[in-house]
Amino acid sequence: MQRREIETELGKINFAYRKGDPLVVFLNGFGSFDTGQSFSKVIESLPNEYGYFASDYLNSGFSGKSLKDYTVSDEATKLAKIINDFNAKKVIILAHSIGGVYAMQMKDKINNLKAFVGIEPTTREIILNPPKEPAYVEKNKDMAKLQEKIEADLKESLSPEENKKFWATTEQNAQRFDEKDNLNAQAAYENDSFWKDSTRISDKTPSIVITEKYRENEYKRSEYVSNNSQSKVVVMGDSHYIHFEYPKKIAEIVEEVIDF
Repeated sequence: MQRREIETELGKINFAYRKGDPLVVFLNGFGSFDTGQSFSKVIESLPNEYGYFASDYLNSGFSGKSLKDYTVSDEATKLAKIINDFNAKKVIILAHSIGGVYAMQMKDKINNLKAFVGIEPTTREIILNPPKEPAYVEKNKDMAKLQEKIEADLKESLSPEENKKFWATTEQNAQRFDEKDNLNAQAAYENDSFWKDSTRISDKTPSIVITEKYRENEYKRSEYVSNNSQSKVVVMGDSHYIHFEYPKKIAEIVEEVIDF
């Protein structure tokens, strides 16, 4: 993967990329996982002519520490400017978890946005008014099981060398940031305007949301599903990291939305 680093007044933004058209923008979840590595098997499953942009957020991955107070919206504006410099005629956002909040802040700033694909993107409901159904309570009980599932899925999809590199990179990235950096990233997320407004995906934008079965209804009523005739909720996977379980199927969905 080619990597590049750009200096901004918020801090250094580091990203993996390949020039191409259409351009797939990968937006990661919250934490130490490098975006390029997290989506490596999805990227490998895409046609070679496709470009990709996989940035690490400030205070995570290969990016730098934040230099000032900021919000997701502030960072998303910087990311959108970098993406627009690729001059792609078609752009698809593929966002996992908190990446959905970034996507919502970027959707009107990215030129030629063709479609949105979300992998359990973070909804306002799950943060502000979490569903009380037993399935949600049960799923949140044991985070150790999620870690075991992640490890098992990566061991299955990555070669032994790739798997070893993934966890070594994750550990090295985590050690680059201290508690203050983690709190700054958390504040950027918590203080963002997303939680106070009612912004939704435009009906002009096809939206595919991929989720585990127990969250299907949550997403059907969420801000991520537009009234576009091509929009839908796809049930797939048994963990929050569905792209670790089914990278090839995720890539197939990306190819499908490009043809809409």
